[in-house]
Amino acid sequence: MRLSPFLLLLMAALVLPTGAAALDLEAMAKRFDHPERYRLLFSRLINRGVPVARVKAAFSSEKALERDHRAVELRTDVGRIPEHQAAEREANERYLAEARTLADHLREHADLYRRMESAYRIRSEIIGAILLKESALGEYDGFGHDAFVVFNSLHDGLEVTEDASPRLRRRIPRLIQMAREQLIALVIHAYRNDLALEETVFPASYAGAIGIPQWLPVHLDYAVSADDSPPDLSRLTDAVLSTANLIRNKFGWPEAMLDFARLSNLDEIVVAWRRFDDGSASFATDETSDGQPVHRFDRANADMPNVTYVATFVRALMRYNYSSEYGLGVLRIAHRAHQLRGEDE
Repeated sequence: MRLSPFLLLLMAALVLPTGAAALDLEAMAKRFDHPERYRLLFSRLINRGVPVARVKAAFSSEKALERDHRAVELRTDVGRIPEHQAAEREANERYLAEARTLADHLREHADLYRRMESAYRIRSEIIGAILLKESALGEYDGFGHDAFVVFNSLHDGLEVTEDASPRLRRRIPRLIQMAREQLIALVIHAYRNDLALEETVFPASYAGAIGIPQWLPVHLDYAVSADDSPPDLSRLTDAVLSTANLIRNKFGWPEAMLDFARLSNLDEIVVAWRRFDDGSASFATDETSDGQPVHRFDRANADMPNVTYVATFVRALMRYNYSSEYGLGVLRIAHRAHQLRGEDE
């Protein structure tokens, strides 16, 4: 019988060590509700160069059996998705009112932000606005989840039930795949930095986002340090430089420095966007996070002054957080902080 190319690729992806190591990994996979998912996970980790001993240490631990049911509930509650946009708008207004805090923060840490601008050619106000929205510039301490437990809970705990809605039927397989990718990134990060994953806590939100800039583990390769020590996203210096490195070198931030003069009608653009948004629209991308096609505001309103310009920056920011409101919020907060800094001079 001739196997299809797909089956050959699948079999190649599932190659595991032989002998005692293979038996150990198989026994470890059977500890979980979905051993087939862990066979695939273990094979991919080993194929990426993680020693078998490291894989066994992480997934044979008691921590690997912990389940964050609240994180799973929040991740899969599709009824909350429309609420997220309303919450994002509310947060934008709140942080817009706190633009003075951001302006003062940028002045207090002027040397750090000058260093960032010189290295990455990104406006200080943009990075500051991201950190303000993500963690109140590092002041928010409500990250009571562990990223490893969050993604392991999603990886093993999710399944499509018979009564699942069409949206959940689309969403859950994507969440399982996403969780696997995050676990791979976490294990590799721990291995490269000689961290015992089974003993190390990665403080995170319910979504598994880590540190001051609230990163998913797959982005940890872009973390950089302000000195010779390993990068630490809980330190402001590393959070600022790392966030700039990520959006510049991963998320396609435009090469030219943002011209704040071209955000002069941003409030008008936001009003027009909110009239346009019917729940199946995006400011600057072609589909939802679930892969469903949507109407694009920037194309439908390309004749409006500065819309196309604004969209290039919103699109990059949406790679950080897949929300039109998020991208617009960062730009509005940054613009207001820039105005306040000008008034202070």
